[in-house]
Amino acid sequence: MDKSATPSFITEDYLRQHVGLRHGGEIHLPPGTRFTPSAQQMLTEKQITVRWRDEKGQVFAASETEKGASLERVHPLKNNNVRPENACMLCGSDVEHKPALMTHLNDQMLVPKTHPRIQLRGKLDSCISYCVLVQCAMSEQPEMLQGFLADIRSYLGQTLQCEVTEQPLPEPELGEFSADTVHRWSHHPLRYLGHDHLLPDVSYGGLVAQLNYLRALVRELELAASQVYMDHSMKLTRDDIVAGLNRLSSAVYVVMILVLQCQKGQQSVLGGLRHEVA
Repeated sequence: MDKSATPSFITEDYLRQHVGLRHGGEIHLPPGTRFTPSAQQMLTEKQITVRWRDEKGQVFAASETEKGASLERVHPLKNNNVRPENACMLCGSDVEHKPALMTHLNDQMLVPKTHPRIQLRGKLDSCISYCVLVQCAMSEQPEMLQGFLADIRSYLGQTLQCEVTEQPLPEPELGEFSADTVHRWSHHPLRYLGHDHLLPDVSYGGLVAQLNYLRALVRELELAASQVYMDHSMKLTRDDIVAGLNRLSSAVYVVMILVLQCQKGQQSVLGGLRHEVA
């Protein structure tokens, strides 16, 4: 979102046009931004968290104190700004000076940077970076599709946050459309999106190719997460993350097909999707 163009009062229409609106998501706005009653109701119903990010990149969360509501500076990946402990994973003792080889697994434990979960976070970081590049390339696409990709970027960030904080991860949604609906579209694209399944092809153009590469990166994340979270009994300790990434790759695939349809002049397919929630 272009902060310079953000109005002081955010309306429901502005939210629909400029931010991702998946259930349980998170959006960042400049401090001092306020909402109309209908916009606030939408955020509440969708359980969207609002954080405030200033020009220096500092992130703030609303908090209630004895003196009333205020903004508290927080770490971008956490809900607090508490300094983590430095307990060694191997011996359990406190590490006074954290060595370069070690990093925090959570707020209590230090682990080597070769730890599988740390490697997974690195892959998430790379995928998020590429997703932002694709968002930049989507600037001329219909607002619905830009919103869908904003939801995908938001979900990748939430996946990283839930990995770090060890909180449960919900399934991804695209705007008003549930994870099950998007999953159905991805399995029957000809029926719902007007175009059959795609294989990579240069004739589809650069943007579709970028989206397909993003889809492949998300699929790699799913496979990496499956390795990280599978225990000795072949059961997943974080099936929420593995299942969420599986659904997310389907969501990227849907956006890829919709972009191709719009490039072919078939924008009417976007209007047809709304019948899913009518």
